[in-house]
Amino acid sequence: MSSINERQNLIYGDGPLTRAALIFPDPLNTDESITITVQFNPTEYTISRGSDSKDTTGNGENSNPENLQVSKGELATLSVSLILDTSTYMADYKAGEGLHKYLNDDKELSQICHDIAYLMKLAPDSHTQNCITFKWGAMEFKGILKSLSMNYQMFNRSGYPVRVKMDMSILGEEEGLLNTMESSPRQSPDRTKIRRMSPKEELWMLADAEYGDASCWKEIAQENGILNPRKVDHTRRLKVPAL
Repeated sequence: MSSINERQNLIYGDGPLTRAALIFPDPLNTDESITITVQFNPTEYTISRGSDSKDTTGNGENSNPENLQVSKGELATLSVSLILDTSTYMADYKAGEGLHKYLNDDKELSQICHDIAYLMKLAPDSHTQNCITFKWGAMEFKGILKSLSMNYQMFNRSGYPVRVKMDMSILGEEEGLLNTMESSPRQSPDRTKIRRMSPKEELWMLADAEYGDASCWKEIAQENGILNPRKVDHTRRLKVPAL
């Protein structure tokens, strides 16, 4: 664990900067990737998340957070603003191979912007958008471009842009969080669950959703002491037993 002084020095002290980068497939060869290291790190970025849930409160009951049942977790959205600038010389900045590929072109930033904008289009071979990754330090966010705005702010004498501010939203998730999800055990039909049916659901529908077999409604009924499957108290929490 870092000492207080070491931590403070990382925040306020001098030293080399870890720069943010964009990583995306080469439009001419999707088996190869291009890494664009930015000259100026963003001052902030935002990751927003949500979930799709439904209130399973029965008639005559007061709503309670415990009655919310999440049907699915939604993808996160990363929003960030980046500045690319080929007009400013920075002694401590190394462009990297990805950016050098473009800087050898007389069109300055035009081709970079073109290739990033191309990620908004469907790839002809897969008919899906290619992914882009925003990486900065330990944070690595991968997904597809949800929105992209380019504000060209400076040009050379030939009219090609040499500075652009890109506002982008990426729909996806952090790699670290995805790895945690994959390594964590999930509930499955071999573990007992607690469920509450909505007023329009029946036992066979619950069995089909949980086991993939509607005929297993009898096991749920037996576990919960239900004698008549057509008269289920929808305000009850039902045990879905392991099979």
